[in-house]
Amino acid sequence: MPECLSAQEAALLIRARRILKDKGLNKDIDVKGICEAAGVSRKTGYRWAKSLEIPEQQATAPGQEMALLKAEHEDLKKRYERSEWENEAHKLAWEIHGVDELIASKKNTIDKGKRSKR
Repeated sequence: MPECLSAQEAALLIRARRILKDKGLNKDIDVKGICEAAGVSRKTGYRWAKSLEIPEQQATAPGQEMALLKAEHEDLKKRYERSEWENEAHKLAWEIHGVDELIASKKNTIDKGKRSKR
């Protein structure tokens, strides 16, 4: 039994069948016959096919893409909440240990030393 087709692959095959029917081509036509009907060589036909391929990242169905975006959004929310909590914890630790006052006092002593040398 063949692999299951994605929604995009199934839609592409259905569209191809309609085109074959509209152009009056046999449903079992091979690549050579398709290229002859288009008036190009097989090499050119394969080049066209390759240029129209959709990269795997873009080939995901919209529902899958939405699920990926929702998962990424949830992850980002968790990371944001954690970083917000860590920032609050750092602020509290600085306040408890008087780091701001210590830094301010160090700045004042450096400034005093520069003034006295002049």
